[in-house]
Amino acid sequence: MKPVNGFQSQAPGASYPMLPKGAYVCGIQDVKITGAEPNQQLSLRLEIIEGPYAGYWTKRYQSESNRTGMATQYETRYKGVVNIQIPNEANTSRQHYDWDLNTFNRAIGAIEASNNGYHWDWNEQGLKGKTVGVSVQLGLFNGIEFTSPRRLEDANQVREGKVKPMKDREPSYSEDQHGNNSGFTMVETDEIPF
Repeated sequence: MKPVNGFQSQAPGASYPMLPKGAYVCGIQDVKITGAEPNQQLSLRLEIIEGPYAGYWTKRYQSESNRTGMATQYETRYKGVVNIQIPNEANTSRQHYDWDLNTFNRAIGAIEASNNGYHWDWNEQGLKGKTVGVSVQLGLFNGIEFTSPRRLEDANQVREGKVKPMKDREPSYSEDQHGNNSGFTMVETDEIPF
């Protein structure tokens, strides 16, 4: 092999420690509606506010943003985002509408249960500053484990240790035209600020 101009051996950079799967008490930092009808989502930017992992997603984002070298756009994205499909009867499948409605109802119910006296009033911006629990699930991408926030929970149940950990997420692969696996479908996240 011919020597490459500019080569200099470098030690691999340290990655930010992975958040363990489980349930955490979070604060809703920001809210926005993304997408176009009938496929809009309610996007919540969360941050862990209690326990030894308080501030985890912000610290991770800052750590990955400050890396030197060739950081990819994915590396600088905020990982503490939960996207909830907004039910819309214009969706072509009744089954999808029922699923979206059930998921939306459970998510809003978790926020109401976590905030004494709060009642959903269809003002998504009113969710900022509210507390909610979140289940974090373990997944696999190209042989590398990762965790991501997946389901909203009653923060009081999280504090009492009554939320069972979610099953690990199975990788889903797609095949290209040659039958090769092209990868895992990742959870969408948003950059800071929203």
